[in-house]
Amino acid sequence: MHSLIARFKWHPTLPTIIAGVVVVAGFVLMEVSGWFLILAGIGTFGPGILRELGLLNDQDEFQRQAAHRAGYHAFLVTGLLAFIFVAGFRAQSQGASNIPEESVTTILALLWFVWFISSLLDFWGPQKTASRILIGFGIVWWIFSIADSLNSVLGFVMASLVAIPFFLMAYLSQKWPTISGVLLIGFAAFFFYFFHLYEIFGPDPMAKGRPVVIILFVGPLLASGIALLKFRSSNNDHSDMIEDEN
Repeated sequence: MHSLIARFKWHPTLPTIIAGVVVVAGFVLMEVSGWFLILAGIGTFGPGILRELGLLNDQDEFQRQAAHRAGYHAFLVTGLLAFIFVAGFRAQSQGASNIPEESVTTILALLWFVWFISSLLDFWGPQKTASRILIGFGIVWWIFSIADSLNSVLGFVMASLVAIPFFLMAYLSQKWPTISGVLLIGFAAFFFYFFHLYEIFGPDPMAKGRPVVIILFVGPLLASGIALLKFRSSNNDHSDMIEDEN
């Protein structure tokens, strides 16, 4: 485990490791009782709250700035989505303020996802971030897919196949970022259509947890693709500036 962490050039502090364990425990134990999900919230937001209160000083200035940028990005995206949800449901129910559980889950999923992606982009840069996001999400999606198909050999095979694009693109993104970026965006569009996720625009957008599936499955592909294309564009701009100076 230590060598794997060293290879990724990631040196988590003790509070970060403890917070990660608490988050995982919260998601695992929520099957026992929904109240255990609070642990995931404590693990996710607790360290940041302690840092802002000055009770935890485990980050340097660069990490603090990256965390603040990521938090602001997450605030912008999820804040807009929250207003859309509230406006939509109030309009449909003629002023009622009851917000379905799926909407809150979607907001939390998007909040975490945007913060996570933004943090890694600041820390590793677009190319390494894209590769490692794809590996990480490929593993996670593969595990959850297999867990849902243990009673079916065909389901097991299909679940494994679904994870292959993540690992393949993680390798290709290191060699051909532009081509990989275009392919990743294409894969995101394909899976959006293949799994009928476009039905989110239908009369029941929250059915079957579509928003969360889009965020946690299509999201990594789309975000990685955009990051790789932006990486290529920024490199071209940098090269042009050097040529102009010469």
